[in-house]
Amino acid sequence: MFCVITLLMTLSIYRIYFIDMSDYLTAAAAVQSNYDLDVARTRGTIYDRHFVPMVNNRYNYLAAVLPTPQAATALLNAVEEEDRPAFLERITAAKPFVMQVQDTNIYAHGVDLFRVPVRYDEVQAAPHVIGYMGGDAAGGAAGIEKAFDELLTEQGGRLRANYQVDAAGQVLQGGTVEVSRVNEEAAGGVVLSLDRDIQLLVQDALSAGCDKGAAVVMEIATGDILGMASIPVFDQNDIAASLEREDAPFINRAVSGYNIGSVFKLVVAATALENNVSRYHQHTCEGYIDVGGQIFRCNNHAVHGSIDMERALKVSCNTYFISLAQELDPQYILALCEHMGLGSASELAPGLYTQSGNLPALSELKNPAGLANFSFGQGSSLATPLQMAQVVSTLAGDGMAVSPRLVSGVTMDGHTLSKSRPIYAANKIISSRTAQTLRELMIAVIEEGSGKPAGPAQGGAGGKTSSAQTGQMQDDKEIVHAWFAGFYPAGQPRYSIVVFCEGGESGEKVAAPIFKQIADGICALEDQ
Repeated sequence: MFCVITLLMTLSIYRIYFIDMSDYLTAAAAVQSNYDLDVARTRGTIYDRHFVPMVNNRYNYLAAVLPTPQAATALLNAVEEEDRPAFLERITAAKPFVMQVQDTNIYAHGVDLFRVPVRYDEVQAAPHVIGYMGGDAAGGAAGIEKAFDELLTEQGGRLRANYQVDAAGQVLQGGTVEVSRVNEEAAGGVVLSLDRDIQLLVQDALSAGCDKGAAVVMEIATGDILGMASIPVFDQNDIAASLEREDAPFINRAVSGYNIGSVFKLVVAATALENNVSRYHQHTCEGYIDVGGQIFRCNNHAVHGSIDMERALKVSCNTYFISLAQELDPQYILALCEHMGLGSASELAPGLYTQSGNLPALSELKNPAGLANFSFGQGSSLATPLQMAQVVSTLAGDGMAVSPRLVSGVTMDGHTLSKSRPIYAANKIISSRTAQTLRELMIAVIEEGSGKPAGPAQGGAGGKTSSAQTGQMQDDKEIVHAWFAGFYPAGQPRYSIVVFCEGGESGEKVAAPIFKQIADGICALEDQ
């Protein structure tokens, strides 16, 4: 007992000595005599390919308010009539609080103003790509915000006001306010492959031309996505309101699968040319074709007569490509589709995938009628606008298949890449001669065929229209999607441009003019 008591007393003496000699109580007292008010938190920046910020481009003013009579008098007139009851409740409480103000000429004891960035613009570039924050800004919930949430959080900053309080926790009215700015000037973040100017151009052209749809601009040589827009858009600053809408604004239509229609004829033509079928291969179009007892008709029951591959693309003759596909082994068509990126998903960022679309099974294509549907993009075939941009890039890029890239890398200083995301080497999947022939045929479609409305003012272009039947009815009428897929300029193609208008009816009348507007806009940007 004596030894135990002696040991306990020794430990007690050591503990008292430790407390006396350390700063523990001093630190505890300091914590208990201070009140921290979080004024604002920021996140790392999302940049375009030229290190132009795509977020944090505008500012609000926030007031850190100490409840004093002077603060109440100065701020009361700055508060809207409907917000005054809530303001009065907060100003009469004992704790400091934060409020947004419009008037920056407020000078009063207990009011400190701060200029803080607003995450999203009123007209935000690439909202479907960037994504949005969770409730109460609790981390990224979608898009790049979610894919790089950890990095963007680490590269964020914090603005905090510190007030002195008494033993009861009441703020001392005569005390000083200490402002803490942590990592406020940090420039780290994510660098995208997008070009902000091209992105805004694509958004404007798409919004002016259709109500629902998507458009993609891809760099042919690398697969870099320079612009990728989807409409309608959601409000990143009011996600709750967007959830109640019926036009599905959260769907990124640029990476969603849709019926392809006649733009798929380009793939069939490429397969035929690779299998030594001449571009001058003839077919007599009577307006319909009988395949195994099933009748397939040309669009609007048109009768084209004797035509070759060039004219068949110009007038988008269904029976020509149905007849052509019957002469080919369907596994060759499927293989070329897969090499071009159709039927498989792409990872655009960590955990951020596109839809895969759909290709019919080989067994389905062994049925002549199934192959007939497949040959002009009908039936079960689905593709995303991004996938069709890959197809066009292959045809316009000397037969080299590219992989889409959305993220260029990570930056720590806002000027250079500290970690880059690789550009995957392009694969040669069709011969240069086939690619050259298809470029010529696609240019003819714009210069002399159904793609005339897509012709840019300068530089020329090549492309293909499509009016894709879906088999879905709305108001006793079949929904038909409008497509235009092409490249720009004609001589040395640099950009693959795909326009998709959901329920747009006519690729020639609806999607092609949007293609022209985008091509003309890119030309103007290059002139600048």
